[in-house]
Amino acid sequence: MAHPPLQTLDAALEHGAVPVLTWEPWRAPRTDEQSSPAVQQPGYSLFAIAAGDHDEHIRTWAQELRQWDRDVVLRFAHEMNGDWYPWGAGVQGNTAEHYVQAWHHVRNVFDTTGADNVRWCWAPNVPNGLTTENSSTLADFFPGAAAVDLLGLDGYIWGPTGPIGWIGAPALFRTGIRELRTLDTGLPILITETASAEAPDSAAAKAAWITELFAYADSQGDVRAIIWFHLDKELDWRIDSSPRSQAAYHHAVTRLRQHPGNGT
Repeated sequence: MAHPPLQTLDAALEHGAVPVLTWEPWRAPRTDEQSSPAVQQPGYSLFAIAAGDHDEHIRTWAQELRQWDRDVVLRFAHEMNGDWYPWGAGVQGNTAEHYVQAWHHVRNVFDTTGADNVRWCWAPNVPNGLTTENSSTLADFFPGAAAVDLLGLDGYIWGPTGPIGWIGAPALFRTGIRELRTLDTGLPILITETASAEAPDSAAAKAAWITELFAYADSQGDVRAIIWFHLDKELDWRIDSSPRSQAAYHHAVTRLRQHPGNGT
């Protein structure tokens, strides 16, 4: 995308939300390529980004977001501790150090344009056996508190045939949240991307998982938001994949609005 989607960001603001924009440095595969993403893209390697090969594009986004002059959260190159994106651990020779260098380079381009309305969200994937041997700990990929404004964490429940089976929300997120806290930044934590599949043997399982997720997040003093991946993609991740799931989500959100706790 050559320019930031300002109309979409305006629409989010009109609904009373702070827009969170995920910025992925690659040529995203077409829909018919989703089963095997093209992670080998040397032109978008972390080395190429840090070397300044994409500075013109980065500067354009920085200038246009600065001119837009509204609060926006930018989640750049997320899930870097996995191996499913060109910027991921072990892909194209990437190391954690390369990731940190690329992050600082992109952030510096934004800073030099004066785009101080952009808040930077660093968002790894949950480390529960889903990441590569090269991923080490989340701290290795952390660019430092001075270069990050918000901490994010992504995690999915793929169902009984997925990589981690069917586990509860606390089990999915607990280890990652603990690692984020060990960074000792005091920054707020967002669950920046999550969803659950429907269980093939239980019509109530996804609904129960949604209820558990919101209760768990609300019980954590530093978890401030949940962003649900509302798409029918690899699986039907949507909130309304079943009436029970939709009802559970509606009840959880309504409860938070009526009894706000930690900001989730």
